[in-house]
Amino acid sequence: MPQAESLEAARRSIEATYMERTPNSRAMHGRAENSLPGGETRTATFFRPYPTYIAAGHGTELTDVDGNRLVDFTFNSTSMIHGHTHPNVVQAIQRRVGEGTAWNAPNTGQVDLAEMLCERVPSLERVRFCNSGTEANMQAIKAARAFTGRDLIIKMDVAYHGTYEGVEILTGSGGWGGSGKPVSRGVPRNTIDNVLVAPFDDAEVVEWLLESHPEQVAAVVVNPAQTQGGLRGPSPGYLQSLLHLTRAHGALLMFDEVITLRLSRGGGQELYGVRPDLTAMGKIIGGGLPVGGFGGRADVMELFADHHPPKLPHAGTFNGNPATMAGGIATLQLLDGLAFRRLSDGGELLGQAILTAAQRSGVLLQVIQIESLLGVELPEAGNMAGEIIELIGLALLNRGYKFASMMAVSTVTTEREIDGLGDALAGVLADLHPVVAHSAP
Repeated sequence: MPQAESLEAARRSIEATYMERTPNSRAMHGRAENSLPGGETRTATFFRPYPTYIAAGHGTELTDVDGNRLVDFTFNSTSMIHGHTHPNVVQAIQRRVGEGTAWNAPNTGQVDLAEMLCERVPSLERVRFCNSGTEANMQAIKAARAFTGRDLIIKMDVAYHGTYEGVEILTGSGGWGGSGKPVSRGVPRNTIDNVLVAPFDDAEVVEWLLESHPEQVAAVVVNPAQTQGGLRGPSPGYLQSLLHLTRAHGALLMFDEVITLRLSRGGGQELYGVRPDLTAMGKIIGGGLPVGGFGGRADVMELFADHHPPKLPHAGTFNGNPATMAGGIATLQLLDGLAFRRLSDGGELLGQAILTAAQRSGVLLQVIQIESLLGVELPEAGNMAGEIIELIGLALLNRGYKFASMMAVSTVTTEREIDGLGDALAGVLADLHPVVAHSAP
């Protein structure tokens, strides 16, 4: 059977089972298509034939609108570090909501959370809050440009820094140093004039770009560990080299820690021992509510000081929202040394369970584990890999597990749940072995 036909036959069978299990999700998606383009409002949560609609989440378990229970290993794109509806976090948010949800004035929670972040994250001397990781990256880059008086930034190819058009640039046909290309339509063509693209984990290209654009680069923007296009940790010395190069060329080093802040008490920068000038944050610092934060050196962040007028205005109706601050404070209070050991141990167990499942079924999977983050790849499947992993995820939904190419454990994930995923994955891979063999002999 040709490769495409084999894959399509497997998809039809798995989708048929999925549709039998999820008639209410199917109906809800049909309704959604009449008011939401494509029936969705978030690109990352759509999949064929239609997404699962979740009714509730408690701990590590999600319940969909059909009553199916799913053990979660995605945790809302890694943001729910203590699982869903942790009682401490829920109670903190409920107390705060009962006192009001927003007003045109600061609240004590934003001071408390800012102090906690400055104490925990090595580079943070001052912090401001916004409402998403996208905004956090956007404002941090704006600060770098304002502070240096320069327009260019260097970002890493395929790296995701949110849906801000100023970073939605990939390397173009001209290669490193040539004109980049927009990620999608809608990004102005002249945006590429302000962005240089380098490969992750290659300091030599960054050095060349800095030298070939003297006194023009405001910041080198990098995830301490690559989280898009496959999970990758930095080679020893890479981040230190970026710090040295930015110092030598008068640019700032900016870390996007929206995901990697969960890697240790002080985030990726503490784990890898590098102190950037600016840091963008999100996800775990909001207790499950919409959040973003950015901060760094006091002299750079002073640009946002609300003098009359401020040098760099930063408004936002819901910046520092009281409920979000309460959720973030409760979340960080639970993240002590024991919690991080539990996260790291859980990540290692999950990686071992996935590898064991692959070995049992004779399928070559590559697993990358960085503390509590896991990346799963099919290295020999080429351009079919993404579709096959998506199909594996759909088959695992049928068996009661929520799986993705990048996963995470929470502080409440149990060894029994990890073993259960491993057993379910072994069964799925055994069923799909002929398909994978066609794609990756």
